[in-house]
Amino acid sequence: MTAGDVSAWDDLFAKELIPTVLGLVLDAWAQIQKPTDDEHEDETSTHLYCAMLTGKDRNRHPFLIQIQDVEVDMDLMKISGRKDIAFFPSLNDEDIYFCLEAKRLNAVVGGVSKSLADEYVKNGMQRFVDAKYSKFVRHGGMLGYVLDGDVGRAMKNVAKNISANHQALLMDPPGTWMPSSTRPSDPHTKESGHHRARESVVFRIHHLFVAK
Repeated sequence: MTAGDVSAWDDLFAKELIPTVLGLVLDAWAQIQKPTDDEHEDETSTHLYCAMLTGKDRNRHPFLIQIQDVEVDMDLMKISGRKDIAFFPSLNDEDIYFCLEAKRLNAVVGGVSKSLADEYVKNGMQRFVDAKYSKFVRHGGMLGYVLDGDVGRAMKNVAKNISANHQALLMDPPGTWMPSSTRPSDPHTKESGHHRARESVVFRIHHLFVAK
């Protein structure tokens, strides 16, 4: 398969890669220490990445895991971003990957508790919608580190922010997410659909919220 075989990769991601990745993330999350209330997502993601690589069943998963993988705009010949954690099912095509963009939620910033739901949406989800990440595939992932443990409140704030920004996110009104197609019984996993420019197939963002 090549980057042009979007439908083939879409099928692989939906049926095999994404459920495996989300399960691996949850298993690794259970192994790491609770993040502090003011911990930045890069530090948390590093701990999570190490736990995934050292997991006892790591060799069963047929993909490469990279942290802070650089995204390059080939037209401008410059770095356009860094993917927090990326999963590559093909070692022969660097454009094919499942990206997890991580954001902290309900964190202490400068001594003040903040929801950071706007950061999750505008500096996380929007990167997928603008095709800065996952340009050649139809799935991406958002990973919310809920630092105060109140996942319900964090998800409510994110959902409200998504609805308020649904036009920029290229979502059908009123801009609501849906139950996860890969983990339908998990209340902390959701899915949203986006009509990216010049694409006929809906782009899916898989949302996973974790807390200690």
